[in-house]
Amino acid sequence: MVVTEADPYTNDKSIYDSMIKHEKYLNIYSIDASHTVGWMREAKRVLANETFNYDYLFTRVSKKSNYSNFKRGKGTYLIAYHTEGYSSVCDTYDRIINYANDKSIELQGFFYEDVLLDDLSVRGYEEYLIKISVQILTIHASQ
Repeated sequence: MVVTEADPYTNDKSIYDSMIKHEKYLNIYSIDASHTVGWMREAKRVLANETFNYDYLFTRVSKKSNYSNFKRGKGTYLIAYHTEGYSSVCDTYDRIINYANDKSIELQGFFYEDVLLDDLSVRGYEEYLIKISVQILTIHASQ
């Protein structure tokens, strides 16, 4: 992946600015951006219930790319799909965290947001299909 740092979230403009900065980075290095841009949030911060903020943006690149600056860890991931656009994406984060807590699953690394259906596929921002995934560290046996 190619990863760039996200600006702190203050409003929709900060999201836009982060995306522009990411696209500029891709363009400077002539990186093939055939995949959509995704977002990353540090799991520790999400689990600590810190204010909603993205840490990084990412774009997948081929394994042969000289510009890859991040590798997603191998392992098992807990995945949820969010079908109601970005304004309520926090609800799906809550579902993931509640599920992990109920099943005694420990999470690590980053939460990854991949937009699977966007403006090219659906009508409007609130119909985006977003895949949210986070790596499982351990599953503790129930007492």
